[in-house]
Amino acid sequence: MNKQKVILIAIVAVISVMPASAETIEIRGEVAQLIGAQPSAITWDAGNFAAFWYGPDDDQMGEMLTLAANTLTGPNADRTIDEDCLTYQTSPVYQEYKLYENKGLTVGGDAGYYLEGWAGERYVAIDGTADEICELLVEFEDGDRKTLATGEEWNLGRGFSLTASQIDLEGGEVWFSLSKDEVGLDTEVVSVGEVYTYTTDIGDGEDVPIFSCYVDDMFRGRDANIVQIKYVFLINDDVLDIYVGYSHHWYDVMSVVSVSPLQVTFRNYNPVYLDLGSTKRIMGNMYFKAADDGTAIRFHPFVERTNTERCEIRGMVQNLVGAQPTDITWDAYNFAALWYDLDGDQMTETLTLAASTLTGPDTDRTIDEDCLTYQTSPVYQEYELYENEGLTVDGHTGYYLEGWTGDAYVAINNRANKLCKLLVEFEDDEKKTLDVGEAWEMGGGFALEAQIDYEGKKVWFQLSKDGEGLDYGVVSSGEVYTYTPNIGGEYDVQVFSCYVDGIFKEHGIVQIKYVFLIDNKVLGINTGKTYGAMEVKTASSSHVILRNDCPIDLDKDDEKHIMGNIYFTIADNDTTLRFYPFGGAPLDMTVPVTDFDSDGVPYAWDKEPDTPAGYWTDSDGKGRMLGDMNGDGRLTSVDALMILQAAVGNI
Repeated sequence: MNKQKVILIAIVAVISVMPASAETIEIRGEVAQLIGAQPSAITWDAGNFAAFWYGPDDDQMGEMLTLAANTLTGPNADRTIDEDCLTYQTSPVYQEYKLYENKGLTVGGDAGYYLEGWAGERYVAIDGTADEICELLVEFEDGDRKTLATGEEWNLGRGFSLTASQIDLEGGEVWFSLSKDEVGLDTEVVSVGEVYTYTTDIGDGEDVPIFSCYVDDMFRGRDANIVQIKYVFLINDDVLDIYVGYSHHWYDVMSVVSVSPLQVTFRNYNPVYLDLGSTKRIMGNMYFKAADDGTAIRFHPFVERTNTERCEIRGMVQNLVGAQPTDITWDAYNFAALWYDLDGDQMTETLTLAASTLTGPDTDRTIDEDCLTYQTSPVYQEYELYENEGLTVDGHTGYYLEGWTGDAYVAINNRANKLCKLLVEFEDDEKKTLDVGEAWEMGGGFALEAQIDYEGKKVWFQLSKDGEGLDYGVVSSGEVYTYTPNIGGEYDVQVFSCYVDGIFKEHGIVQIKYVFLIDNKVLGINTGKTYGAMEVKTASSSHVILRNDCPIDLDKDDEKHIMGNIYFTIADNDTTLRFYPFGGAPLDMTVPVTDFDSDGVPYAWDKEPDTPAGYWTDSDGKGRMLGDMNGDGRLTSVDALMILQAAVGNI
């Protein structure tokens, strides 16, 4: 099983499009809603906030965020989290190294390590003590692998790099060099089937394993020798030492109140105000977000990431030790890979597993045909432009948003089966300043350019895609530029709009707000069309329904593709059928589709990856010398005779 993923998996996340910045991921926790007093504590752990680390095979978790009872009163009576009312706790959890789990080999004599969640990040507790931790940078899963050519340097992150300085095919050995910030840390010669480990003294720990990898194979490439490694493990050698009373800007409103080898506890030493529409930092990259809704205190925690490769958006975990008595449904409340609007408490997507489909732990692990249903429909959203300025987009006050396998799309002219991906939507206070003549790349190949007229009262916009002009328009300050083409059989579709907030001729700049952009490529969803394991059963203007058109087997320790970027992950556990959906493509640590010996067969399935030049190869990459008719590796008179016989049609 090639399980291409990292340990930290996000249970609930939302992708935010930020103007002129990289895409970020918000790993969202369960939404809390108060219209009156808060009678009991509100707790987030890995079960409902998987920015916190979770180990599915053994149902392990170590982090908890708790809001004390009677802290808040909604909708507006008390929106303040007073001092010492918010608590964060974390503890180390033992994990076996993947190397030991699969090969029975140790890392520096250790079979495992202690993983500790830290505000949604993965750390390793040195010698198992909770108050000395190092960031976990790399951990390969069972099927992950990496190939290095002779002299190739691999950037591992945080300044670490590994180089295969020399590869000896005859001796089956490789000389590794490990460095950090271009300073050598260690070198060692390792044979195939052995483990390279770098240990050092850090913090209060001695001989702490910092890096390890298993030498799986080596072979001859066209231009250089190649080594293949697996079970790579790397932690940072910078130790975070945690002690009572320690304060740091990274902790923000939180302060350490207790420390032991088993657990670290924080509490807020400053109040946190959950104002309408606000985002408040708790510690590190962990925040609270409050809805802009005066009828309730609706809020959730989230951890923000920019490294999207490290995140999978995990839904609610299911455990079956017997029959499945009822439907299992995932929606935006328990699976935030599905689209959700906090301000309006709106969602459009559901994924439902029919009752009596499965029986755990092993009686029935198959989702039969038509037992898994995905459904989505559009919901109305006001344009930010109309909400804040009272202006329309080509006469329209809003649009219809529809989630599609977790991404936000616009149902053009409110048709659920005609979708365009939402690329940019500015919030209330977001602005973009354009220099005259600047081409602002907005995503999806779209670019916007501005020019100012000689009086400085009007701006000329040109909209393009992939370098080809689409439209231009001249507008004044306080006016709206809109592009509305006919696409997908629909007329005057609102593809782009922006509001001119200011024109500054003396500085050669234009300031715009309320930018809105959808792709002009239409996704037409038709009955009978398949997406992954799902087939469209209903495609109408009001909703779309898909069901699985083939069985899906939930084998232990496996991943199964559902549709788009939605998958199921199944735990490696004999006592229960434990599984969950997740959104987003898993981290791919496998070798890229590279043809090392240039025989026309990518290495990923090349059964002979070192075929010499000039050889004929079959579809599996197995080579044979040209003219070697009998496949004995030599050119002889027997081969010549066979060629002659073939020429006259005898063979």
